[in-house]
Amino acid sequence: MNNKLKTVPLDTMIDKHIGKPGTKRRDIFENELKIDLLGHATKQARDKRSLK
Repeated sequence: MNNKLKTVPLDTMIDKHIGKPGTKRRDIFENELKIDLLGHATKQARDKRSLK
């Protein structure tokens, strides 16, 4: 049995499932992602400095 998986770039999958850059749905997705990444970076910085 030859079950090889096809790999595709992440950008291609995002374009296909979320939308092309500049579309409303893509802009919302990217803004939510940026907010999530900022929150994660803030949490890491606070943990590193032993802040609550």
